[in-house]
Amino acid sequence: MKLFSRIFIFALVTVLSINFSANAADPEPNQTKGANMASKATTKENTNPQVEKLLNFAYRFKGVPYRLGANGPHRFDCSGFTSYVFREFGYKLERRASLQVRNGKKVERGNLQPGDLVFFGGRSNRSGIGHVGIITEVDANGHDFRFIHASTRNGITVNHSSDSYYRVRYRGACRVIQPAEPQLSLLDELKKSINE
Repeated sequence: MKLFSRIFIFALVTVLSINFSANAADPEPNQTKGANMASKATTKENTNPQVEKLLNFAYRFKGVPYRLGANGPHRFDCSGFTSYVFREFGYKLERRASLQVRNGKKVERGNLQPGDLVFFGGRSNRSGIGHVGIITEVDANGHDFRFIHASTRNGITVNHSSDSYYRVRYRGACRVIQPAEPQLSLLDELKKSINE
């Protein structure tokens, strides 16, 4: 009986492998291979569903005006915006940008991910932290990124780290939402059960 179950599981794994390979080989209708490969080459994908929800929530406020000391939802300053967005998902951040750096684990520039808090010097560009945003996309080089934040001029908006104003003011980043545990696919679970 045990031998029969192993043969059955092996046959099932083989069929699933062939099926998954066939599906992966053909892109969905209206999706060309070139376009798909180009998008993978330009940005690192986010794999944490909670981060995706957080960023979708943050984008709802695009265009909301800036006001110093405001913490939403009709007006925001930079740390008011980040604390408002993270609070919606159960994370309590300090109210000031210079203190929010304590609310997560430090992340090196080459290891940035969407959802990380990113910090900049203020208008005077001294060594301290004067501004904060949330990374939305990371370029394939792992170094450059887009971020959503409360800009004094444009309100809630998205900028790129290579913009001249932000390029020279980058101070660091921290990760508040830790990566989700990787989930095994059905195929991986079946292979694991055969090896046990």
